[in-house]
Amino acid sequence: MARTAAAALKSQFRPVHLLGHLFLLGIGLVLLYPLVFMILAGFFNKTEFTSTVLGLFPIPKAPTLANFKALIAGSTDAAVTVYLQNSLIRTVYNTFWALFTSFLAGYVFARLRFKGRDTLFLILLATQMIPGTLAIIPTYLEFARFPFAGGNHIFTGGTGILDTWWIYLIGGPSINIMGTFLVKQSLEKVPIEIDEAATVDGAGTVRLIFRILFPLQLPIMAFIAITTALGTWNDFITPFFYTTSDHLQTLPAAITRLSSVGASPGAVINYPLIITLSLGITLPALLIFAFFQKYIVQGLANTGIKG
Repeated sequence: MARTAAAALKSQFRPVHLLGHLFLLGIGLVLLYPLVFMILAGFFNKTEFTSTVLGLFPIPKAPTLANFKALIAGSTDAAVTVYLQNSLIRTVYNTFWALFTSFLAGYVFARLRFKGRDTLFLILLATQMIPGTLAIIPTYLEFARFPFAGGNHIFTGGTGILDTWWIYLIGGPSINIMGTFLVKQSLEKVPIEIDEAATVDGAGTVRLIFRILFPLQLPIMAFIAITTALGTWNDFITPFFYTTSDHLQTLPAAITRLSSVGASPGAVINYPLIITLSLGITLPALLIFAFFQKYIVQGLANTGIKG
């Protein structure tokens, strides 16, 4: 049996298959090289890094784990623990609200009937066509003029909620338009008879939503959770533009802060630490995508969207 299978496999093998595998292997190595470089650079100290002519694979003469310790446990050079904590809190908080609002909004547009429903949904979709950079200044003014906060009163100005945790608590969560669209598309494929049968059996609206319909949307919810978590984890704009205090920074914004530390004459920028922090941002995203990519594909497949 084994010989038959081996013979069949050998008969199907073609030289072009080997070339294809070698080509894909080469592409994979090219894509992985930046990650390998970041890991190797993390073993440098800032003095040796700036004084060394780096090769394709830089090897330090005096390897150190200080940068990796700073990434995991924090250090005096950078409050990495605070940055990491802020990033985790933001990611969990925004992901929860994205799931909550996306599912409820998707349910409203898929199941409820009211005047202007389709028009309102089109308006929400239209907001996705506006580049996010165009909203930076209006959002900044909105936060700065937030009433009864930061010295703002009816007739006087102030700082509003700028440079406070309210930026993350209020400004972070919002209706996830893409998530709402996906939930709506998926719920419309669920027969309305399920709702009617649940109502006949005595299920109320809350039980119908969270005990019957929600479990059917788990692939979609997983997709929304993964994409929201990755987007929040890598978010640079919010902490950079709307906060200035060091204790409010996240990992992406902290990298920019560390890059500007050496702006004074004679100062040496700690590039190995910056690269290691970048590695700390990249690895979680890669791991999440590697382990949960099937949910991304399954979530999009359940909505009927073809990529």
